[in-house]
Amino acid sequence: MGLFQGTGTAYGSGYDLEQAPTRIVGLVMFLRLIGEEGAALSSTAANPFADTPAWCDRYVAYAYEKGYTKGNNISAGGQRYFGPDAQLSAGEYMTFLLRALGYSDSGASPDFSWANAVGKSVEFGVLNAAEQAKLTGSPFLRAQVAYLSYFALSAPLKDGSGILLDRTAASSGVDKAVFQAVMNGVTVDRLS
Repeated sequence: MGLFQGTGTAYGSGYDLEQAPTRIVGLVMFLRLIGEEGAALSSTAANPFADTPAWCDRYVAYAYEKGYTKGNNISAGGQRYFGPDAQLSAGEYMTFLLRALGYSDSGASPDFSWANAVGKSVEFGVLNAAEQAKLTGSPFLRAQVAYLSYFALSAPLKDGSGILLDRTAASSGVDKAVFQAVMNGVTVDRLS
């Protein structure tokens, strides 16, 4: 599926699973998860953020245009900042996932906020209580990004039209059966 491309170092076959992800690493992994990396890289959207390096310009511009990210700060002068090198929190990654599932954190009646995204994900059927406790009680690592990503693919879309895997297959142009075969080849137990 290409979620992790690896660093060639550390544990987990060079995937640095024991490391804390940065916000930009989390965003790139998220876009790969939902099958939109190609669309991001070919995007012509304007990048509103003042602090993103050239290599990730297309990712953040696309994610902003699609509503997946709003950045992490706005200056008094109205300049937006993404914080690409800041450590990604579980709530921030869950915010990306919930937005992809169709939930909103803006408007008159938001479904969630980034501050309560992990807790709300239990209510929405994305996580269970044991997973919520683990995510809020320990450091957020690349291993947890992989875990959340894997189980989010089976999470229901807000509108009830399917699961995130359906959307990923449609976005990427890859047959859902291919993704399902990859997922079936993964051995992982869900926390309970």
